[in-house]
This record gives sequence, structure tokens and C-alpha cells, in this order.
Amino acid sequence: MKRSLGYNIFNYTNILFFALVSVLMFFPFYQIFITSIITVGEFNSRPLVLWPKNPTLEAYRFIFSSNDLIQSAGITVFVTIAGTAMSMLVTLCLAYALSKSFLPGGKKIHRIILFTMFIDSGLIPYFLMVRSLGLVNNIFVNIVPSLVSLWNYLVIRSFFKQLPASLEEAALVDGAGWWTIFFRIVLPISKPIIASFTLFYAVGYWNSWWNSMLFCPDVGLQTLQLFVRRLVVTGEMTAMLSEAHSAAFEGANRVYSEAIKMAACFAAIVPILCVYPFLQKHFAKGVLIGSLKG
Repeated sequence: MKRSLGYNIFNYTNILFFALVSVLMFFPFYQIFITSIITVGEFNSRPLVLWPKNPTLEAYRFIFSSNDLIQSAGITVFVTIAGTAMSMLVTLCLAYALSKSFLPGGKKIHRIILFTMFIDSGLIPYFLMVRSLGLVNNIFVNIVPSLVSLWNYLVIRSFFKQLPASLEEAALVDGAGWWTIFFRIVLPISKPIIASFTLFYAVGYWNSWWNSMLFCPDVGLQTLQLFVRRLVVTGEMTAMLSEAHSAAFEGANRVYSEAIKMAACFAAIVPILCVYPFLQKHFAKGVLIGSLKG
């Protein structure tokens, strides 16, 4: 079929526009990587480098020889996996239960949950609550206070309300219980929305640092993002330079400090980016099908 001139102009304009947007979004990540492999002399001689003449991985060798970084990365991996699994389980169960109009007190519970959207208790009550739960200097302080996202709950509940009641009615007639219906019927047909919000929760937990900063004075319990924040924002190079680390890496003072910061940032970004390709095909569909009906 022959395309009109106006259609071709519009089509090629869209392609050009989104290609430009893609380049603009990709360039900061690229620049972080380039800065992490550049030498001091080349960086000082050229303000903008598209590719270094003599790339070096000394910054990556330096950061991965730090026990503090490895330990904080392990904490973050645990928080991401355990937190995402717990959050998805609680959110799915809560959303499914409150999607049923016949649940006694369900509407009141739903209104109470919605009420929290408009009220912020403040930092001091939040701190007192976390302390009363015994989560100070506890790895689970990065999980429990943010176990359920209100927005995620609302979208998933909206999706469950769209499911045909005939599926559950047929299963009940056949003798299935509500747990069987939930795990063997509802969840298998909810894969797109599960994949989408698993990604949302995983990214949130991977990037979390606030609770760790407030409630974990023990450096051994702090997350990777807090470690990177200390390194980049406050410039605490001593966070990576323990006495043993300095002795084992005598050339550390020759590593460009900005390269070390960017290497730490890049190392913190790449793992979560690798998750996207596996969930991308479900992402758009999962978000849309959960937002069509209130």
C-alpha cells in the first residue's frame, strides 16, 4: 500500500525524534562508563571524550578489591531478592482479598489504606515506629517499612476486579478453596502484571538507601546505594581505603578519584539494568491491563 507524503513525513519525524531522545537518555550512562576507564592525564587534557585513547580498568580493579563494596553489594542483593518476593506476596494477597466486594470489612480496610495517601506522619513518628519494631541496625529495616506500595496495590487490585467471576465460580463448584483458586487460577493468568510489579519492587529495593542511612549505623549492614552515595556525594574515599586495602593496592593514589566514583556508579547500575530485557515483554501490557478499571 502506497503511503501518503504526510504519513511518511510524520513517520520519519517520529523516528528521528525518538532516536534523538534515546541518544540523550543513553549518553549519561555512556559518559559515566567513559569517565570510569579514562586516565587522569587524558581527562585533564580533553573536556569531552567520546572514547579514551588508553582506556584502563584500574578504577574497577580498585573498587572490587574493597571488602566494603562487596559486602554492601551482598546486602543489596539479599534485600532486593527477599524484599521483592515478600512485597509481591503481600501485595498480591492484599489486593486480591480487597478486590472482593463480599469480604466483611473489606471496604473499610480499603478506605483506611487510601487514607494513608493523604497523611504523612513525619520523620519522628516513623523513626519511633521502626525502633519499636526492633528494626534498628537490622537488615530487614530495608524491607519491612516499605513492604507494600500503595500505588502498586491499587493497580493490582484494579486488575483483579476485572477478572471474570465465572472462573472463580466454576472452581468453587468443583470444590476448590480460595487459596487454590488464588494460586492455581488467578496467579497463572496474572503473569504480565506480576512481571511488571516485580520489576517495580526490584528497582525500588535495589536503589534503596534512605532507611539504611537512618537506621543502620553498622557499616556492615548498609546497602550498595548508600555506599555509592557516601563515595560520590560526600567524597568519602576513606570508605574504600581501609588500612589493609591501601597496603594491598599501593597504586590506589594514582587512580583518578572521579574514575573511582563513576566506576562505583556504573557497577551499581548495570545489574538492575540486566533484569529489564527479561521482563520487558510483559511490562507495558501489565501496567495497562491493571489501569483500565477503577
